[in-house]
Amino acid sequence: MSPAVNNRRIGVFDVGSNSVRLLVAEKRGEQVFSVRKERITTRLLAGFAEGSLSPEAIGRTAKAIAQLAEIARQEGAEDLIGFGTSAMRDGENRDELIRLADRAGVRLRVLSGEEEADLAYAGAGGTGRFGVLDIGGGSTELLCGADGRVCACGSAQIGAVRLFEAAGPAADARTLIGMARSALLPVWERVRVSPADRWVGTGGTVTTLAAMRLGLSVYDPERIQNTPVTASGTRETLDGLLSMDLEARRRIPGLNPERADIIPCGAAILLAFFGLSGADAVYASDRDNLLGYAGKYFSM
Repeated sequence: MSPAVNNRRIGVFDVGSNSVRLLVAEKRGEQVFSVRKERITTRLLAGFAEGSLSPEAIGRTAKAIAQLAEIARQEGAEDLIGFGTSAMRDGENRDELIRLADRAGVRLRVLSGEEEADLAYAGAGGTGRFGVLDIGGGSTELLCGADGRVCACGSAQIGAVRLFEAAGPAADARTLIGMARSALLPVWERVRVSPADRWVGTGGTVTTLAAMRLGLSVYDPERIQNTPVTASGTRETLDGLLSMDLEARRRIPGLNPERADIIPCGAAILLAFFGLSGADAVYASDRDNLLGYAGKYFSM
């Protein structure tokens, strides 16, 4: 990152396993504000084999980065920065994507799982003791903190896309939840030593389940924020999703059609978390690692 001055706009990119996301952010006074958010599904993790990202997935993702970079510039962003998460951590050929992003004017760095967790916590904000569950496409981060300080965190090699690729489209609820629990358990054992009074859920799975609960025809971050996503409601949703075909899922209000195939896997990961933690609900947050990264940039 480079130092930034006040009132200057930046474009922050999250190159994830399922999608590329853009946040155009601006600092006003002591606060960082979201100017515009965009997202393009690229499925970077799809076709991953023998430690390498597929050339097709790299191509799709590089094209999306270039498209979003142009949008960021149109919004007045002077610096384009970003990070790669689980898929890029795993891909031995990630330097090719970093090179293509640089060609589009976007400086990318690959985050460790712990760094990703720290950004999710910073983005979610809040006071008191709380935990953050960040379900991504390729990994899931768990962390607990108090008043801005991370006390315990970890990253599990399970996400909605990764579970879908491993289990296949025909897996039942018991199989999905069992696979997710096995991946989450070691991380939960590290995090549980630092208790949380409440849990915040970030990432596409939780915000999508919140949007589905609210029946949103158009995504509204203000309505999503702090919406409770409960264990009982998630189980009911998972059972309903698995009883539908893809076309029926794509017609559900609040569910992005591009996420229709993987949303049961994300819901299963959330249910595995509920089973391990004993929590009754997580509170959805649209304020996530993108905002956390922007905040760290502006604090330099």
